[in-house]
Amino acid sequence: MFFDEVTLELEGGRGGNGAMCFHREKFVAEGPPDGGDGGDGGNVVLEADDNYNTLQHFMGKKHYQANFGENGAKNDMAGHGAEELILKVPVGTMVHDLETKEQVADLSIHGQRLLIAHGGRGGYGNGHFMASTRQAPMFAELGDIGEFRKVRLELRLVADVGLVGYPSAGKSTLISHVSAARPKIAAYPFTTLVPNLGVVNVAKFGGEEAQTFVIADMPGIIEGASEGKGLGGQFLKHISRTATLVYVLDPFSYEGLSMSEQFTVLQRELKAHDPELLKKDFFVVMNKIDSIPEDDRKKLSKEFLKDFPKVKKIFRSVSGVSGEGLQDLMFELFKVIRKSKASLPEVVTEENKVIEYTPTRFLDDAAFQVEYMYTVSAREFQEPVCGNVITPETMPKRELYKVTGKRIEQVSRMTNPLQPDGVVRVFDILIKMGIQKALLKAGAVNGDLLKIGPHFFEFHAL
Repeated sequence: MFFDEVTLELEGGRGGNGAMCFHREKFVAEGPPDGGDGGDGGNVVLEADDNYNTLQHFMGKKHYQANFGENGAKNDMAGHGAEELILKVPVGTMVHDLETKEQVADLSIHGQRLLIAHGGRGGYGNGHFMASTRQAPMFAELGDIGEFRKVRLELRLVADVGLVGYPSAGKSTLISHVSAARPKIAAYPFTTLVPNLGVVNVAKFGGEEAQTFVIADMPGIIEGASEGKGLGGQFLKHISRTATLVYVLDPFSYEGLSMSEQFTVLQRELKAHDPELLKKDFFVVMNKIDSIPEDDRKKLSKEFLKDFPKVKKIFRSVSGVSGEGLQDLMFELFKVIRKSKASLPEVVTEENKVIEYTPTRFLDDAAFQVEYMYTVSAREFQEPVCGNVITPETMPKRELYKVTGKRIEQVSRMTNPLQPDGVVRVFDILIKMGIQKALLKAGAVNGDLLKIGPHFFEFHAL
């Protein structure tokens, strides 16, 4: 089976919790805080690998999560960070974030890596918070959750040459003659159900051993393929990766279509899918000449070139069975490919090795938003509230506000609601970030409720 699209749920590992403890030893009555930090959770990384040419290995599993970081311990011992979870994908894989609708990356070089989901930060132990004004911090942070991404992977095969043509034009026979690829070949339309890749070694035709290129046989394209008719439309996207196109024409016609009509329809369908495809270098090939007498070959070529005189210099006659004309065609293709590759990176460098993805909405960590929600009854509100000191009897009705933002939501997630000093720290951060001022401007008063991340807090204007 050929899988060229898959949807995955990727999640970074949770960070380890920070430790809340104090140094203890003989003759030391009150030692300093020495809770160690938790280790960071593992990142999820996609890595392009040319040993893969399909996404089939993701077929049985859709959710991947990296390992968690270790918790911190006493004596300032930090927990170990988790290793990266590396998922191999074929070269030519495009990554799309389904939530933001952004195209995240195009992994087109072997070894290129995309850090798609960061692991959660390890929580700081109480030893981290010791200061001149806070000699004995009675709180530590929880480890943060890892980033969650729902992505769509779309494979577009990376080939130097793409063979396009009607079913039974002889594309599979041609690729089997010039490479080691062995596609299914039979005397009926749509034999090729998936793209076939082959490596052409020009040494086979008298060139040097190091002269190679990749050729792809695309399933037959027929009229209406760009609108979903036939099989070729499913694979039109793969043609966009090729440096050079070869239009393979059937001189014996396909369903009564002449070579001129075949070429016209093929170009029309490629243009309908993506007009940029017609800007690629290309050759036009009349195949199956082993079955055509010399005089008829000339007649067919003359009729075609009369309709398309501009392609005379790139028109060739070949046989995928006997190999006639293929030697010159392979050398010409190699020259065009070498020229087109001259300006493209072929290997991973430090500049293009690692891509880190951050959604555009998260570019400003300090950004926040205050939103008034609705009035709640203190008696009926069942959620636990951090820093709850006002009773329902003294304040039966409260207003609920929601505070969102990357940094402040992280603070909330990493706060242990069972540690009062940790809750007080949240209010200190609200002041420093300007959120308390924004809440007061929005009408919040002492005793109102704040929804920040997973927790509810009782508002206090310190």
